Amino acid sequence: MKNSTKYFVLLIAVFFTVSCSTEFLDNPPEDKLVLDNFYTSDGQVLGSGSGLYGRPWFYFNEKFVYGLDTYAGNSVGAYSDLAQFENFSVNSTNQFVFEGWQSLFNVVAQSNTLLNNLEKNVGPATTPEVVERVKGEAYFMRATAYFYLVRIFGAVPILNKIEQYTDKVPTYRNNVEDVYKFIINDYNEAYKRLPLVTGNSSLERGRVIKSACDGMLAKVYITLKDYPNAKIHSENVIRSGDYSLIDDYGLMFNSPANNNSRESIFSLQWVGCVGYGYGNAAQSYITPTSEITGDYTGWKTFVPSIDLRNAYEENDKRRKSTIMLPGDFYPELVTKKGGYTVSPGGFGGSMGFRKYVIGSTAEFVGACPQQTNQNTTMLRYAEVLLIHAEAILGNSSSTASADALGSFNKVRTRAGLPAKTSITKSDIFKERRLELVLEGDYWFDLVRRDRAEAINIISNQERGAYSNIALLEVNSKKVVPTENSFLIPIPASELDANPLLRETPVPFQF
Repeated sequence: MKNSTKYFVLLIAVFFTVSCSTEFLDNPPEDKLVLDNFYTSDGQVLGSGSGLYGRPWFYFNEKFVYGLDTYAGNSVGAYSDLAQFENFSVNSTNQFVFEGWQSLFNVVAQSNTLLNNLEKNVGPATTPEVVERVKGEAYFMRATAYFYLVRIFGAVPILNKIEQYTDKVPTYRNNVEDVYKFIINDYNEAYKRLPLVTGNSSLERGRVIKSACDGMLAKVYITLKDYPNAKIHSENVIRSGDYSLIDDYGLMFNSPANNNSRESIFSLQWVGCVGYGYGNAAQSYITPTSEITGDYTGWKTFVPSIDLRNAYEENDKRRKSTIMLPGDFYPELVTKKGGYTVSPGGFGGSMGFRKYVIGSTAEFVGACPQQTNQNTTMLRYAEVLLIHAEAILGNSSSTASADALGSFNKVRTRAGLPAKTSITKSDIFKERRLELVLEGDYWFDLVRRDRAEAINIISNQERGAYSNIALLEVNSKKVVPTENSFLIPIPASELDANPLLRETPVPFQF
């Protein structure tokens, strides 16, 4: 049997990856630092936490999370590894899968490294409250990475000690219920340490606070169908007064000037034009044409599905801010030519995503080819409102609760749609789908639905393509998933490096 520690070769590579910047994520691409005298000031401690908000998440954000939207039926794509997601034929050698696994365990490794270093390398001039705050960020990020891992891969190994990286410790997968217990424990540890509010200095903007823990716990509990706890934590966020909906849905995703708006609870923080891996590369793959980016990108790797297009109600304001259709005019894009009108040209027309597209790299500060400073939304207030409504509905077939309708209709009326007087689970899931496109949620919403219901929904999705430029004729394509389709396989390279990952999961020793 191969030495199980080979599984950690990749993670050890990031063991000493920390940020020493005195500005939040305004850090150079330097990955090797002397740690013995590193944490000599509060600025250095806060700077070390800043690194958790970007680079470790890079390959998760570059393509993998958008591949999950393809799995869910929100997008399609011809690229070979992406086509596996579209066709429910994802295998263990898939490039996107390896990058997703790699990136999420990078987050775990860097969080563990930071927790270890804050215990051993903190100087006397640092403030204990600041040290504890950054520890809270590390617990928060580790919990979030595991929340993705367990929903994507099922049973995964829980890594929480540096010795697991440096010693020859046999590493097995742990039971799913233990992974969820570990996640909840980590969010609670984070809550103890994070502040109630954040400051306005460059080192503090965009950092998580206690309400972010409540928001993520609400999301965990709604996944587990623990409706009472989901209600408690979502109401904690609502009553905190820390967040509210912004008026214009699109501004959260299409304009870096609106990063860390009052609706943002937790976002990845990117810095463009610093170096590959520090900026947000999503625009390169999402944008439908290089005319918009003004450079060699705009690869149209991910294209909105016909099924997604058809899901929008008439007059839904989110549609134009999420997907482009022929004839749509965007005055804020290609401004040097007076704006951009989506043309009907090209096979299948020019339908493409608008969300997370900021425009020409020549016209925006902080944007370079394959790098922008547009935040990636991980959790925002609109989702908490929808979680709150769902938690109140619980296992009932419908509800006319004023509290549930109040939360649900705030999201719906912001989209320009009429309020509902009662709601069902299907109403909530549809609203979540359209509100959270490309935010990595629709697939997980399908996973947590009744399995037969989810298979029926997916089997009836239109995953085909338009056969004419007028977008009127469709070459239909339907794909039927199986019970085994709802977990993605662990990368083959990881199984080969550590065959123990093939064994039956074991309990975790808390």
